[in-house]
Amino acid sequence: MRISSQSESFEQALKHHQFHPVILPEWQFGKALIVDLSPNSDIWQRVNEQHDFSAEIKRQVAETGAVVEIGRYAEQRMIYQETDHFSGEEARTLHIGIDLGIAAGNPIFAPLQGEVVAFANRQTQGDYGPVIILRHQLDGYVFHTLYGHLATQSLQGLHIGKIIKTGESFAQIGTFTENGGWATHLHFQIIRDLGDYRDDYPGVVALHQAKHYLRNCPNPNWILGRSDLD
Repeated sequence: MRISSQSESFEQALKHHQFHPVILPEWQFGKALIVDLSPNSDIWQRVNEQHDFSAEIKRQVAETGAVVEIGRYAEQRMIYQETDHFSGEEARTLHIGIDLGIAAGNPIFAPLQGEVVAFANRQTQGDYGPVIILRHQLDGYVFHTLYGHLATQSLQGLHIGKIIKTGESFAQIGTFTENGGWATHLHFQIIRDLGDYRDDYPGVVALHQAKHYLRNCPNPNWILGRSDLD
């Protein structure tokens, strides 16, 4: 009961705080294409038929007039195992962040003042590419936010312990060639306890690990605040 109570209180602290947008507000709160990559979704069936994920997403964006593509939290996906980063290991299919798909070069802002606790350029195909993790304090709770698939220049001038102020533009969206080989987007994730991880905290986990990771990495929409993701 104590863990549940603490989790509920942490959730309430996040939900009641007014965070700065993580990307430009016209995109964070603008018209979105919610990309469903679960195994039985229509888009996944089309991707399998066409073998061109990016082309199908672009087609749907043009059709809907969306300004941002959103990849869902706690979604089971089958797109990872063909990449070098995920091959040869236990299948990991559960996505524990939210993806915000916008063009490379766009700025990323700190939703809350934080301290840099980890950063790296993880260049294995399918990995984060450049990644930064910030530590925050809010109403007595300590937690972290992870930003993956960044531009290489986002890492310039960083050091452990550097303070990033609320609303500060501290990173940019990376290109396909620098972000681990993905369509341009930000992987945004909340992490309560890093444990033994640092810049390598997973963004996708095995299904049998879901209970632990969904508790330790709650819904990032508590910070993003989109009504269509509740």
